[in-house]
Amino acid sequence: MHEWTYGYLLAKRTLLLAGILLVSCGALTAQSGDAPPPPGQMQGRGGGNPERQLQMLTERLSLTADQQTQVKALLADQRQKMQVLRESNSGAPPDRQQMEGIRNETDTKINALLNDDQKAKFAEWQKERNARMGRQQGPDQPPPPPQE
Repeated sequence: MHEWTYGYLLAKRTLLLAGILLVSCGALTAQSGDAPPPPGQMQGRGGGNPERQLQMLTERLSLTADQQTQVKALLADQRQKMQVLRESNSGAPPDRQQMEGIRNETDTKINALLNDDQKAKFAEWQKERNARMGRQQGPDQPPPPPQE
């Protein structure tokens, strides 16, 4: 009987340690996730961080220092306009067409700063972005047409 009790206690301790390990791993995983943005920063679609967007466009399009300065200003202006649009709706979702208009206006201004090679890369990026955004439409929006 002594051996059975010892085996039972050993199994119980092993399960307890496994449980503690599992909970610890879960806590570490939760902590390693991205922290939410501070209040006042936009979240969701259209609320991109101008610095991050600039870095991505700089890498993708090989922007010059002068282009980076100009694009950064355009992205910051876009972000401000999007924020005003969100706040003016007093809790209601912002109008997609207005947001799309702001985005298109910024894209047109960015495109005007680019050389021909950069314009081609920018057009490809816009195409990819629009495809991603189409897949992320909410339940009130029709799904994008199937690709053949």
